[in-house]
Amino acid sequence: MPAKVERIGIWGLGRDGEAATLYLRKARPDAAITLLSDNPDEQRPASCRDLPLVTGEAAREAIAGGQFGLVVKSPGVPIIRPEIAAGKANETVFTSGTNLWFEARSPARTVAVTGTKGKSTTSLLIHHIALAAGADTQLLGNGGVPALAQEPGGDLTVLELSSYQCADLSHGPDFAVFTNLFPEHVPWHGTVEDYYAAKLRLASLDEKTRVFANARDPRLRDRLGDHPRTCWFNGDDGYAEIDGQLHHAGRPVAVTGSLPRGSHNIGNLAAAASVAGAMGLIDDPLAIDLGDYGDLPHRLEVIACARGITAIDDSISTIPEATLAALALYPDRRVHAILGGSDRGQDYSALAKAIGDRGEVFAFLLPDTGARIGEALSQFAPETPACPCSDLAEAMERIAGEARDGDVVLLSPAAPSHSQFANFEERGRLFQALCDRHFGCK
Repeated sequence: MPAKVERIGIWGLGRDGEAATLYLRKARPDAAITLLSDNPDEQRPASCRDLPLVTGEAAREAIAGGQFGLVVKSPGVPIIRPEIAAGKANETVFTSGTNLWFEARSPARTVAVTGTKGKSTTSLLIHHIALAAGADTQLLGNGGVPALAQEPGGDLTVLELSSYQCADLSHGPDFAVFTNLFPEHVPWHGTVEDYYAAKLRLASLDEKTRVFANARDPRLRDRLGDHPRTCWFNGDDGYAEIDGQLHHAGRPVAVTGSLPRGSHNIGNLAAAASVAGAMGLIDDPLAIDLGDYGDLPHRLEVIACARGITAIDDSISTIPEATLAALALYPDRRVHAILGGSDRGQDYSALAKAIGDRGEVFAFLLPDTGARIGEALSQFAPETPACPCSDLAEAMERIAGEARDGDVVLLSPAAPSHSQFANFEERGRLFQALCDRHFGCK
């Protein structure tokens, strides 16, 4: 952040924008702060009602015209926006709440976790291993409280970072963890390779950063194989998931506490244990204490139903690979799968093939990607019943009329939520309410 700046713009008024505003009001009380939003109908957060607000085209013109010495951009604003290039040409400095946090943080160690899937679970696992070891740790970032809204941990801060947050990051963490790379967020980044590059920035921002990467991910192997400070998990040495269990150097690991469900999450535990071990938080590599770890909401969350039906809220599933992992948990049961959401151009052929090979899946397809998923099913799984639905409520009503005892009702959309919901949490909450309505949750 520039040492002297008279006018500051806060671009985006969600929780990150509000946190940045509150932080800068204390850090730069002499600066004039203006709230900026693309939405003409945007309202000020309650904590910022005394600040000026500029919206819509007027906000875009102010940013592009260089009216601010500093603009703090929220993660949802793409870095490829033309206003950013124009503003930089007019000597505006653009930064983010994550950058501001790194500039102000204490010397305590930082672990930044990113990846297409698994970053929330891995971050939480590192946090709980650290807590169980007696460390003063905080969990911040994409999946929880915005970093600027909370103090760092005395010993360790675990930051979950999305590609949006990595794309313009200027500061490297002490430890960087990469869970995997799958095609995602192309409209925001421009291309798939730009998305991958945004994630991988974490490995190159500071020459002292130690990198931990998933050896089973070919995209990470290709891109980090020559990186000089990379440690690999899920490989031949160290921690790895083997047959659904955690191992260290080929030997089984005794894990106390609640284990995350699914072999893919044991792979995430291998990541968490690897970095925790490197930080000296694990005394015996064959014994790991997860403390009071519990699964995250809307991530393979089991909803017990009175009718003998098992409902699974996997609303966080925004890519086909996540849905494949969810289906793998119930190989011998009839599954009513709710699929579809915002379209990011993802390829659903592998998912359709897996459903066809598996059988006993009934697909209920939601806008916008439901039509494309239906086309893939027609090609690769023609025996799979597929029912287009206008929304989640219709899908659940249809399922309620067909499901029987022992069936699984799975919300694992393989697509983002934004076509019909504000976020995946809202989608998951509605699913759980509809489960209660139709099946009677226990």
